[in-house]
Amino acid sequence: MKTIILVAHPDEKGSATQAFLKTSSAALEGATWRNIDEQYAAHRIDVAAEQALLRSFDRVILQFPMYWYSSPASLKQYMDDVFTRNYVVANHALKNKDLGIVLTIGDSLAEFSAGGAEHFTISELMRPFEAFANKAGMTYLKPFVIAQFGYQDENQKQRLLVDYLQYLSAKMPLSFANRESWLVAQLEKMAADLPSDDQQSLNLVIETIKNQQDQLEDLKLNVKMIRDQEE
Repeated sequence: MKTIILVAHPDEKGSATQAFLKTSSAALEGATWRNIDEQYAAHRIDVAAEQALLRSFDRVILQFPMYWYSSPASLKQYMDDVFTRNYVVANHALKNKDLGIVLTIGDSLAEFSAGGAEHFTISELMRPFEAFANKAGMTYLKPFVIAQFGYQDENQKQRLLVDYLQYLSAKMPLSFANRESWLVAQLEKMAADLPSDDQQSLNLVIETIKNQQDQLEDLKLNVKMIRDQEE
């Protein structure tokens, strides 16, 4: 899985949230971090080069803080410049790729729910991106929302790290089985770099997880057989 993270943030270096996410993604093989604002600040963006770059990735992540219920202007500018109709519709350049949204907000997520103070859900507010994915023939992923990062404790941040890396690289939909498969793959990569004694210990953990996966599949099969017999 090759993933590009297109970050739209006017002050990425001053953002604790983005710093955390950038450090997290750096440990992930196949992930590329690209700051849109820096591209525009350095020079007029090379549309052809950006289009060629995007073709080489399986998953495109648009990552940004919420600005008035949408994205920062730099992301809109990037989409207008790079995602031309010829590129997206005529040439189907993004077809069958995944499109994910990583959204950071300063309010509680509960505010963006039925009956909440904001009156609209995150999914509703992100519908323009979903519409774009549909037009481009992409698979739209449920937005990954990070709310009030500054108030999270260390345990919450550790959980966020794992969830974020899975959103970037795990097979979708993010079912329990796909989460476990992703975890096994990451542990196997870690084991390869460990001393032999530590490898053995970690391999035992990996085998335990794999056995649990097999047991779960057997259980699913048995349930299906019972249902088929009842019908």
